[in-house]
Amino acid sequence: MGCIPTKTLAGSARAIYIATRGGEFGFRASQVEADWARVRARKDQVVRGIVAGLTERLERNPRITLIRGWAQFLDARRLAVGDRVIRTDKVILASGVVPRVPDVPGLREVGYLTNETILELEALPQSLVVIGGGPEGMEFGQIFRRFGVRVTVLQRRDRILPREDPDISREVARLLEEEGVEIHTNAVPTRVRRTPSGVSVAARVEGREQVFEASRILVAAGRAPHDLAGVRLDAAGVEGDPEHGVRVDATLRTSAPTVWAIGDVLGRLQHQHFSVYTGRLAARNAVSGAGLTYDTAGIPGAVFTDPECARIGLAVEEAMRRGRRVKVGQQPVAAISRAQAMGETRGFIKVVLDADTDRLLGMHILAPMGADLLPQGMLMMRMGAVATLQDVVYIHPTLSEGLKAALARAEAAAVVPPAPPADARVSP
Repeated sequence: MGCIPTKTLAGSARAIYIATRGGEFGFRASQVEADWARVRARKDQVVRGIVAGLTERLERNPRITLIRGWAQFLDARRLAVGDRVIRTDKVILASGVVPRVPDVPGLREVGYLTNETILELEALPQSLVVIGGGPEGMEFGQIFRRFGVRVTVLQRRDRILPREDPDISREVARLLEEEGVEIHTNAVPTRVRRTPSGVSVAARVEGREQVFEASRILVAAGRAPHDLAGVRLDAAGVEGDPEHGVRVDATLRTSAPTVWAIGDVLGRLQHQHFSVYTGRLAARNAVSGAGLTYDTAGIPGAVFTDPECARIGLAVEEAMRRGRRVKVGQQPVAAISRAQAMGETRGFIKVVLDADTDRLLGMHILAPMGADLLPQGMLMMRMGAVATLQDVVYIHPTLSEGLKAALARAEAAAVVPPAPPADARVSP
C-alpha cells in the first residue's frame, strides 16, 4: 500500500500548490500552509478504507483462507506461520521489497527516514536532505517542498529519473527547481553527522566536497527484495539473493519446481501493476500448467510528480541503438487547449515511431494526468499502425488531443537514422 499513502499526500500538496496560484485562477487565498496533522489524518482515512475493502473481499471469498503472520519455508511443500504448519503442492512467493540503504559512514548511527517512516512523522521537518533522485526522491521532494519544507536532493547519477526519457528528466528537474527544490547531480554522500540543529550530509559533488545541513534525512535510494533469509528460501531450494532478487524462468517458476515468484521480489520492475500482471500469470501456470511467459517490454512506468511522467516502450536513443530508423514527434502541453483552460501547461508528449513500419515504438509523457493518458499509447503498440488511431475522433477539449497532435508531428518528421555500432571508427 505504499503507492496510495504517497499519492494521497501528493493530492494534499497539490491543493496547497493550486491555492498559492489563486491569482492565476481569479481568486484570493491568504495564509496557505499545511496542517500536517490533518494531512496525515486524511491519508490514514483513505488507506484504511482501501485496506478494509480489499480485506473484506478476501475474507468473504469462500475459496480463500486469509492467514496473518510471517511465513517461512520448512521445505518446498511446507510453510510455517507462527506455530502453524501449512502443507501445499504449490507456493507463489510475493514477499515484496524493503528500502535500499546506501553504505554511508554515520548514516545508520544518525538515523534516517524511508518512504514508509516519513509517512508517520509527528511534525513536518523544517528541512530535508533526500538521498536519491529516482521516483521516490522526486515525488517526496516535491510533496514536502509544497508543504513548506526546504528540500535538497542528492543524486549519484548525472541526472534525476534516469529511467525516463532524458528530455523529461531534465524538464522535471527544471520544474522542481522552479518550485524551490535544490537538486545536485553527480553527488555522492561520503559521511553523515549529527548537529545541534539536526544532521549534516557531506557529499562529493562534481568532484568537490560540499556539506548540506537539514533537520532530517530521507533515504530514497531505491528498494531491494525483502529479507529473503528470513523467508528461508534455502530450505525450499529457491535460488536468489537480496541484491538481485529471486531467480525465475520465463514462466515465473523458481529453481524449486513447486514454487513460483512474482512482483517486486524478482528485482526487475517494482510496480504494483507488474505484481498484478506476474501474479495472474504465475497463478494460471501453477494451477493449470498453462506455461504462460512474462515479458517486461510492454510494462508501463510512471512517476507521480506534478506534472506526471509516464512511459512505455523505447526512448529515441535506445531505439537508435537497436538499429531502428525512427521519426519523433513532440507536442508541448501548452499547445493543448484543455491544458490552457486548466492552467496546467507544463510538459510535453513525445512519441517515437518506426520509420519503416509506422509502428509506435515508444511514448513518453510529462503532463497533467500523464499516467491516465498513457494507456492509449499501450493500445497503439498492441494494435500496430498508428494510422488506425489517427482516424479516431477525439473529444474536444481533452488532454488526449495532445497524443493525436504528437503522432501527426511524428508522421511528418524527418527520419532519424540508427546509431552507428559502438565499435565504429571515424575515418580520418
